[in-house]
Amino acid sequence: MYAQPHGQPRPRRPYHQRFNATRRINLSGPQVWIAGLGATVITAFLLGLLGLGLYLYATEDAIPSGVTVAGLPVGGESLEAARASLQANLPFQQITLRDGDRSWQVTLTDLGVGVDLETTLRRVENASSGEAVVPHYTVDLNQAQTGLIFMSDLVNIPAQAGDAPRAGRAIDIPVVLERLRVDVSGEIADGVLELSMIQVAPPEPEVVARPTGETTTHVVERGQELGLIAQMYGVSVNDVIALNDLDDPNLLYVGQELIIPAAGMYTPTAAEAPAAPTSSGKSIVVSTGDQRIYAYENGQLVRSHLVSTGLPDTPTVLGDYKVYVKYAATDMSGPDYFLPQVPYTMYFYQGYGIHGTYWHNSFGRPMSHGCVNLPTAEAEWFFNWAEVGTPVRVI
Repeated sequence: MYAQPHGQPRPRRPYHQRFNATRRINLSGPQVWIAGLGATVITAFLLGLLGLGLYLYATEDAIPSGVTVAGLPVGGESLEAARASLQANLPFQQITLRDGDRSWQVTLTDLGVGVDLETTLRRVENASSGEAVVPHYTVDLNQAQTGLIFMSDLVNIPAQAGDAPRAGRAIDIPVVLERLRVDVSGEIADGVLELSMIQVAPPEPEVVARPTGETTTHVVERGQELGLIAQMYGVSVNDVIALNDLDDPNLLYVGQELIIPAAGMYTPTAAEAPAAPTSSGKSIVVSTGDQRIYAYENGQLVRSHLVSTGLPDTPTVLGDYKVYVKYAATDMSGPDYFLPQVPYTMYFYQGYGIHGTYWHNSFGRPMSHGCVNLPTAEAEWFFNWAEVGTPVRVI
């Protein structure tokens, strides 16, 4: 091996060896600026991608802007936030009940209406920006009928007899229930439910003799009107009007004393009642003229009460029939009405029956779609008393 003597200068390498040797490059000036700009652009691009990803992640469940549900703004919220908001607010949404130029405010729950939240949220998910989403409504018909019965005390206008007779108006609850059953969302989507109403004709004037027998005195209490008082005692409104010489039956005052005929339990005498269909066994007569039902046993009158038979457009059938089936409670429906769980029903011809009535208390005047309406307690008595096969005569 060759060794370099100590202290001697190192010999120079050949030129081609020096040319191929690795050289150190010193970057400066424009080259450094270009390299820094490229790094900045790349960093900004990566940060932009990261921000976009975070935005998409944060908004992947967000509802489009401007979306509302029954007037409640939910745009920009997550589905879970919208769910909580709708669950807390929709049940108390205001609905307007309207009869012509008269109106009343109730809530969804007052009307037995609920909201299918999951179906509504699916509509919200698919909504366009600014869309007004209609909730998917449901209805509990039993709660709806309770609400309508309560509202009828405010809405109904009693018919007026006397020197200035006036027709009345009453909610046709069976028809309203049927409309809600068929299309509850369509009926209330605009926040208004137009009420179906029945025109109640004023009673025909009658000449009523004062009773010579025992009477009772009723003291008017707060909130009572003549129709309800007459119903309490099972007498007609006209009887009370005539006995008390009332000029305006709508003008009662608290503490007023009214004479009620026959000790408050008026029953027509045998001479006043129509003839029994048969002299043996049990039988029933319904008088559409008197708006009364009569129960007979062996030809003798045993009970009578006011009823409501068919309206002029839907009259009760006349003739002789028999009770052919009895139901403690049954659903009833027609072309334009639906009634759930009608109590103590006795059918005597096709869909015509005698039954309890929870949707009005205007007994003594036509109100039905053809059936014979009774107060529920009275219908229960007739239901328990009459058997299948009992003759029914409608006159």
